[in-house]
Amino acid sequence: MRKKINLFIAREKGSIYTLVLHNSIRLAGIVLILAAIFWGVGWIFMPQKVEPAGIKKLIRRVDSLENDDYSSINVGNTLGRSGYFEITDNKATVLYTSDSRHRNTYNRDILQYLPVVDTDVVYDLLPLENGEQKGSLLIRYNDDQLTGIAMLDENGRIIYSDLDLKNSQISSETMNYLFYKADSNNLFIQKYEFTNAKGEQRYLLIHSNSDSAGTVNAQRVTFVFFFGLYIVLLVVLIILTGRRLSARVVAPIRKLTRAIDETAGGNWIQIHEGEEPREMLEVIRSFNLMEEALRKSEEEQKKLQDQRRQMIADISHDLKTPITVISGYVNALRDGLIPEKEQGKYLEIIQNKTELLTGLINSFSDYSRLDHPGFQLNMEQGDLCEYIREYIAGRYSELEVGGFDLEADLPEERMDASFDRMQLRRVFDNILGNAIKYCGPGTRLRIEAGLVVKDDRNYLRVLIGDNGPGIPEKYRASIFDPFVVGNESRTSGKGTGLGLSIARQIVELHGGSISLTDRPGCVYEILLPVNENRRTC
Repeated sequence: MRKKINLFIAREKGSIYTLVLHNSIRLAGIVLILAAIFWGVGWIFMPQKVEPAGIKKLIRRVDSLENDDYSSINVGNTLGRSGYFEITDNKATVLYTSDSRHRNTYNRDILQYLPVVDTDVVYDLLPLENGEQKGSLLIRYNDDQLTGIAMLDENGRIIYSDLDLKNSQISSETMNYLFYKADSNNLFIQKYEFTNAKGEQRYLLIHSNSDSAGTVNAQRVTFVFFFGLYIVLLVVLIILTGRRLSARVVAPIRKLTRAIDETAGGNWIQIHEGEEPREMLEVIRSFNLMEEALRKSEEEQKKLQDQRRQMIADISHDLKTPITVISGYVNALRDGLIPEKEQGKYLEIIQNKTELLTGLINSFSDYSRLDHPGFQLNMEQGDLCEYIREYIAGRYSELEVGGFDLEADLPEERMDASFDRMQLRRVFDNILGNAIKYCGPGTRLRIEAGLVVKDDRNYLRVLIGDNGPGIPEKYRASIFDPFVVGNESRTSGKGTGLGLSIARQIVELHGGSISLTDRPGCVYEILLPVNENRRTC
């Protein structure tokens, strides 16, 4: 027993190409935004200046500095490959140098303009030239902000200054230092002021290759950290985007695969449409159409098998009854059990049963022949209304003798159509035959016709039936099924129950339809297609 399962899938949202494009654009946008954020944050946290490690090491040797124990201080290569330090007094006289290869001389001005360790105050000298006049511009920066200037002539005299300068003129040696900001060995100089144990002012002059190497290393570490973090977030973002795409594309494929497996296992699956890419939605719709067609086919096959089994049982029953009667009466006549004067009555019964048996066999044969795929109607062109008039005229006397009233209401308009005269006669015969067989004399029969349009096509609508007791509601849905006889309809057990099934087959072979109406009594509606180029009689 198959059971039906529903799989829900979200609503349509464009094609897979559109889905991938949108996610790619979204991913690219997020990547650009993250790059801008990391660039800004990285720039904020990027070290702008890192002192060489030896500078801090020197400053931490306060005891040695204060006790004038300079030789005990060993900085190694912490100031760079060529770095060294010097000690001067407040008159700029060199008292000690850690590298005897360097013999430097200073003045108080140079000491004044040397940058102080752990401060951001820097002096810079720029040359000026205005025609024949030459000079210099002394600039002071504090944390990269301009905090003062001084204008000098070509001899170093101060023309204008908003700086707190001690002298009115700057020496050429000082100007040379300010211009190059390095000693003769191109080493960067910084100063650290301290007082020794005797209370004498001293200056620690630190010569290092440059503070840029440490700064570059620190900046490199900062860059690697932020870039690595950016790559990690980017990978996470790509994974999340891939999972999102997978959920939109792979998930319905998995549900479709499950539906196929369930269907193969005997469970009907109907996948509900939802927010899926257009291509997947088309596949889902095709699967649902296929599933519906297979389910209907299986239901139809089951119905046909049930009908076939019922048909075999009914045929066996319908043939067995008259054969049993005929066999019994023949044996009775052969054995002389029936008096001679009553033999005629029994022979008449045998004849009636034989005719009934012949009728049953003919009905079975007709039903089987009409149901065969190779059966074809003998179609002829003609006036369908005139054909019905001829049919009514041919049966009028018979019906009148049987005590039945026949009313007809047919249009005068000509209805040209292609139909099989013999088979269409069987349709009317079967319907009127049922009325005559199962309704008593005095029953009124009626046939009326008229043109109707259905699905942009012209049909002749024929209403044919009687004003008898009608068919109970519970049997109306199966009245056209084969072998509906006896207690399953308003029949009395006579016949095969194939008459209406044969009528339906014939009408449908004509391209029409037949149904039971809701009118009082038992009235059938037959729709037969007519030609478009009809004309009035």
